Order: sequence, then C-alpha cells, then structure tokens
Amino acid sequence: MAPADSSVITIAIADDDLFVRDHLSDYFATTDDIELIAACSDGAQLVAQVQQRRPDVVLMDIQMPAMDGITATRLVCEAAPSVRVIALTSFGDDAAVASMLEAGAVGFLLKTTKAEGLFEAVRAAHRGLAVFPPDIARRWSGTRPQPEAPRLTPREQQLLKLLAQGMTNKEIGQALFFSASTAKQGIHELMEKLGVTSRTAVVARAHQLGLLSDADEV
Repeated sequence: MAPADSSVITIAIADDDLFVRDHLSDYFATTDDIELIAACSDGAQLVAQVQQRRPDVVLMDIQMPAMDGITATRLVCEAAPSVRVIALTSFGDDAAVASMLEAGAVGFLLKTTKAEGLFEAVRAAHRGLAVFPPDIARRWSGTRPQPEAPRLTPREQQLLKLLAQGMTNKEIGQALFFSASTAKQGIHELMEKLGVTSRTAVVARAHQLGLLSDADEV
C-alpha cells in the first residue's frame, strides 16, 4: 500500500443505489488527487465509517434506508466538524436540500453532474468553499416565493462576501480588521437576520434573496 499523501483529498459516498455508487467510484478512480475510501449504502454505514476513518469530504444521498442523509449529515457534522458534506440530489428534492443545509451540508449537487464538475466540487468543498452550482442555485431559489431581502449594513455586506468565499472567522476578522470573536458574532447576527441556523445556509439564503452574485464567491 502506498504511503498516505496529505495532498490527496479523501472522500466517502453514501447512496443506497448500487449503480450510483459504482458510477461515482469509477469517476474518482480516474483522479490522482481524490481518493475514495468508502462507498456506503445508507447513512448509518457512513456515520460508522467516519468514526473509523474520517474522510475530508462526503457525498451524501438524501433519501436512504436505515438512516437518511439529513440525520447522517447532522451526526457527522456534530462528531467531526472538519468533514465537508455535499448533498446529492435530484430536481424534486428542494425541501430536503434545505434540510441538508440546516443539518450542516456545505452545498449540493445534482446526481447527473459530470465527472469534472464532481471533482471541482470536492476540491472546492475541501478548500472551505460552499458548493452551489450557479444554474442549480438559481433554479432552486426560483421555486420559492421571494420575500423582501433585509437591508444589510456595509459591514454585513463585506462579511457576507467573505463568508461566501469560505473564510474562517479568523480570516474574516483579519480581512476586516477586527477579532475572530467579532466576526463570529457578526455571522450569528447575519443568521438571525436571514432566518437560518448555519454558515452555509447564510450563503444559500443570500443567493435566494439576491444579496450575493456568482462573482462574490470567487
């Protein structure tokens, strides 16, 4: 067995469809910088896998037997906050996607996403970025009534853009010349203002309300 390479991103897949698991396994077998360490058939297996060997990124189906993706995501994010969970979804799962974001997922992808799109999403998630393909995000937000966007202060607008770029509280504080604790409090206030309970959901909600553009996440 080759020695572990810290530059390689480790991933795990959870999906009850064997065809999907095999399809994704074939995709990731072609990459040098992403290693598939587990392909699980339900959320319970995935949670057990994280306890044994922690992946960097998880691709999580939403509807699964034994334990669904929402419950599994919540358990994984509570036990291992460093693991980045990406929801795998289809065009009919908008409400479930919102629940996945609330549970701690960093974004979502369609199961029909091509190989290169999957690779880039995994790499982006590993770098700390939220994963919201622009065309999917626009369609997703377009299925919901658009409430009036809250008015953000200039500092909140700056903070939101940095948050969308995947910066930590410390990095946001350094960029805006205040402490990490002040950044944390500012993010908490953004959550309250936008009516969400996670950092990733702040970004998703801001897209829905037109408070972020695609360029803000570069």
